[in-house]
Amino acid sequence: MKTIDELDKHIAKYIQGGFGPADMAVMKEECEKLQPGDVYVEIGVDEGRSARVAHEYLHPDVYKLYIDIHDPDTHPASIGTRKWMEQEGMVGLGKKGFYIHGDADKFAEVLPSLDFDIQLLFIDGHHDYESVKKNTLKWERFVDNGDGTILFHDYDHPDTKRWLDEHYKDKKEVLHGKIVRV
Repeated sequence: MKTIDELDKHIAKYIQGGFGPADMAVMKEECEKLQPGDVYVEIGVDEGRSARVAHEYLHPDVYKLYIDIHDPDTHPASIGTRKWMEQEGMVGLGKKGFYIHGDADKFAEVLPSLDFDIQLLFIDGHHDYESVKKNTLKWERFVDNGDGTILFHDYDHPDTKRWLDEHYKDKKEVLHGKIVRV
C-alpha cells in the first residue's frame, strides 16, 4: 500500500485534478473503516484522482461504484477515466469496481430495485446549488443509517456550502475547509 505522498506522485504522472494530499488523508481514514462486502459510491469521478485514492485504501472486497457523466478522454493531458481505471486495476473482469459513465441521479432511480446499503458515499459532482441538492436528495437515502458516512468535496464552493449549511446545519463536520463529513 502506498503512502499518501507516494500515491499523490503516482497519480500526478497520469492525471490531473483538485484532490490533494489533505483530501487524500480524509479519504484514506474513511475508506479504511469499510469491511469486505461494504459498498462505496463516488459521484463525480472526473479524471479519477479521488477514486484512485479510494481504490488504494479500500479493502479489495469492498464493492466500488464510480459514476460520472463526463469522461475527459479527449483532454490532451488525460488518458481518460475508463482507461485510467483499467490501467490501475480498479475495474475489469474479476474486480469489485464498476465505472458507470452516465447520470448518477438517473442511475439512483434503479437502486431501489437492488438490495444493498451504501456505507461510504462521496459526492463531488457539479457544484452549483441545484446539482449538489439533487445529488444529495437522490443518494442520501441509500446510505446505511447505522454505519454510513457521506463525504462532500469542495465545501469552499459558495453553492455547495450554502446547500450543505441549509440541509445539514450542525449535523456536519467540516474537515480542513474543503471536505464535509455527515
